[in-house]
Amino acid sequence: MNEIREKTAVRREPQARTVRRTGRPTRQDTFRKSERLMHVATEHFVEHGFAGATIDAIASAADMGKQAVYTRFTDKERLFAAVIQRLKETAIFDALPADDAQSLSEGLPVRIRAMFADANRPYSMAVSKLALREGRRFPDLVPLLVEGTAQRFVRPLAAYLAARQRAGELRDIAAMDAAAMCVDLILAEITLSICTDTPMSETRVEACVEKISDFVLRGVAAR
Repeated sequence: MNEIREKTAVRREPQARTVRRTGRPTRQDTFRKSERLMHVATEHFVEHGFAGATIDAIASAADMGKQAVYTRFTDKERLFAAVIQRLKETAIFDALPADDAQSLSEGLPVRIRAMFADANRPYSMAVSKLALREGRRFPDLVPLLVEGTAQRFVRPLAAYLAARQRAGELRDIAAMDAAAMCVDLILAEITLSICTDTPMSETRVEACVEKISDFVLRGVAAR
């Protein structure tokens, strides 16, 4: 009888451990679900606007329970704000430090191309469409995006221009103003793409990079 009990215990032990391993979601599972929720919410807000979007529909499309969404965001307003805020969290100049010693004629086009690539990605385009669609309903939305643009585009570019200024390649002008002007030219092209609902092709992006780089360099390069 004791031998039977021991064999039964041995057979059941792996099953008990398996239950414990699968009974709790891993951090990777939680992260994947959160990413899926943000992706679905963004698409849903873009398609239906804030008023037409519902937590029920978003939860269903994300293959999540409604309560799981409310655990992360207490209401639709907070979920919407998180969609917008998320755009500010993506850094684009991590691999392009301000003091990388690239000459102005080499480094500026690289950075302009990086900004176009970021602004032209589907998530950025979707959030920009949201801003155009819901800006009047949410007056804090546009300033949030403006600050996000300054934080992610203008300031890193200004830091690079200031470094080239110290190297004698940039004439005596405000690096921040020059960076803001450059970013304005980029965003003008992106806004046109958004308003016409026409994604920018690689050929178009390269043409814009060359045109903007040439224009900015003519204005800021030391003579």
